[in-house]
Amino acid sequence: MSDNTLRSEKWRRLERVIKWIGLSINSFALTIGLKRSENLYQIKKGNNGISRDLAELITAKYPSVSKGWLLTGEGEMLIGNKAVTGSGSGIPYYGMDATVAVEQQLPPPLFYINVPIFNDCDLSAMALGTAMQPDIPAGSIVLLKKWDVKAVVPGESYLIISAAFKGFRIIRRSEQADELLLLPRNAEEYDPISIKQSSIEKLFIVRGIIIKKIL
Repeated sequence: MSDNTLRSEKWRRLERVIKWIGLSINSFALTIGLKRSENLYQIKKGNNGISRDLAELITAKYPSVSKGWLLTGEGEMLIGNKAVTGSGSGIPYYGMDATVAVEQQLPPPLFYINVPIFNDCDLSAMALGTAMQPDIPAGSIVLLKKWDVKAVVPGESYLIISAAFKGFRIIRRSEQADELLLLPRNAEEYDPISIKQSSIEKLFIVRGIIIKKIL
């Protein structure tokens, strides 16, 4: 196989992931933490390959994508193709809006998602809003872990349940005592919100996102 063919194969793998997620190249770059998308365009041109660092960025954000497949082309693109079971191991998945799921006494899960690096999560459900796009696309599955409000990591995405607000936002601390600033990713359509830290009833950190619905 020629070098040109190898380079095009690497881009085809990356392009397949981007199309599966449903974002543009630029939006995809932002969601995985790249400040610029130039590296992705260089891969498209055949000038660069898929580095281990890039593969780790992609699989950290989208844990159902196989790192081995990204780097070598061997195996299947999605770990989730083999990881969904009904055995009771892994992360319980509920086919409902996450904000509803964490507020009620849940029925038995539809199935379990086995993603080893995230199996300490408490549940997984659907994110239906658009305030956190493109980071959390509407209809994606979020992997959630219960979190202490006193241990909030600025810049991470959380599911917040309080009397005044229910939904996904990035949390930052305010200069005012007991006040938190909730920031949308989609700032063109949504405004920041301030709430009292003491008003938060439940808090979950978003540990991972699966874009393609598991049926």
